[in-house]
Amino acid sequence: MRNLKNILLIDHDEKYRSLLKARLQEEGYSVSEAKDEPEGITLLEKKHYHLVISDLCVDQCGCVGIVQWVKDHSPKTKVIILTLYGSVDCIVQTMKIGAFNYILKPISPDEIMDIIEDAMSNADKAAYLKDVKKSSEFEDIIGVSDSIKQTIQTAVKVADTDGNVLLTGESGTGKELIAEAIHNSCTNRKNNPYIAINCAAIPDSILESELFGYVKGAFTGAGRDKKGLFEAADRGTLFMDEIGDTTAQFQSKLLRVIETKEIRRVGDTTFRKVDVRFIAATNKDIGKMAAEGNFRADLFYRLSVVDIKIAPLRERKEDIPLLIDYFLRDFLRQMGKNITGISAEAKKILAAYNWPGNVRELKNSIERAVVLTNNVVLTPEDFPLAHDHVRRNDTRKGEQQIMAEQDIVPLKEVEKQYLLKALEKHGNDHKLVAKKLGIGYTTLWRKLKELQNDRD
Repeated sequence: MRNLKNILLIDHDEKYRSLLKARLQEEGYSVSEAKDEPEGITLLEKKHYHLVISDLCVDQCGCVGIVQWVKDHSPKTKVIILTLYGSVDCIVQTMKIGAFNYILKPISPDEIMDIIEDAMSNADKAAYLKDVKKSSEFEDIIGVSDSIKQTIQTAVKVADTDGNVLLTGESGTGKELIAEAIHNSCTNRKNNPYIAINCAAIPDSILESELFGYVKGAFTGAGRDKKGLFEAADRGTLFMDEIGDTTAQFQSKLLRVIETKEIRRVGDTTFRKVDVRFIAATNKDIGKMAAEGNFRADLFYRLSVVDIKIAPLRERKEDIPLLIDYFLRDFLRQMGKNITGISAEAKKILAAYNWPGNVRELKNSIERAVVLTNNVVLTPEDFPLAHDHVRRNDTRKGEQQIMAEQDIVPLKEVEKQYLLKALEKHGNDHKLVAKKLGIGYTTLWRKLKELQNDRD
């Protein structure tokens, strides 16, 4: 049972207004009506509404005034625009002012419900995000799922300490974003260096000299002394991504640095003190690797003072609409394109896709869509990979449902249909069909004869 939400309908069409009101009331909303903009503003002045649905042709672009009024006087209220004519200039103007979405008429009350639910859900999520932003540096980590809330809450608790952190999650889930937010939330370290290194991208021999530094003459090409990343991150944070891909030899040296808080440059005899907070990340289960002897257990325990797991996007799909809106606004701001939003159908497609590349893949898909589209509103066709995948899944589910509802077909009937399709595909060329099926020509001839006898 949802909390009672107030909706204001502004539409000159009394019949449509009544139909939509009845449908909304069925869903448990409290609905008020107005026939034009002045009447709507009068109602808005007397009562708080969570959502306003206004017809664009109430007064030739009149709902531009409604959107502006809501923005100025009731910024938490969402506005959805209805339009019969699809005036691009007016739609663009209202969306730029702050309308949540627009809908082209004709549309049935049932069809509009998805967009209304999206607006209401978005308002609830925005309130939660506002609370998160007030209390931390985690404003770029978008989501309202239980898993991401838990991730943020744990990160906030550990941020203002010196405890080492292990971030575990698939590629693209945002591990580095969380690592940087933890650093920026640490009072004692945020004004000092934050340095990130991908351990898997650097050969082990080079990784050691990058982290520990070296002295002149330590090896061929070492023409001068060089400070390593351990020293560069002194009094700050070192983020070590893909720690699970490092060798046992390197792990042993890293463990010593964590335990002694000192390093020795390659080729040097002098030890140097360093004060570094370590945040490590991996897409592997290094706890399991440690138990199996494939990762140093003592290093695992040192790194995982706090172990924060980040769920893949497919396990927190309720975060996808928020991420879509966040990335879309960001790219539109960067590129200045005349795009007013994304269709409800496109959002459904994106929410249904499993995103094996997680948040990074979703972000890249939205950027691609913004760059390539010629549409004012992004549609499913602007996301070909997700669209095709979801469509194939829907087709497969439909076929499975049909099969489940049908009686089991005799094997002989299946063979018959397969043979007939093969003959049709290859122009009734019996020799070619026999070869494709991996059977002898006489066997094919016999089977076709049996089919003919069955028909007779």
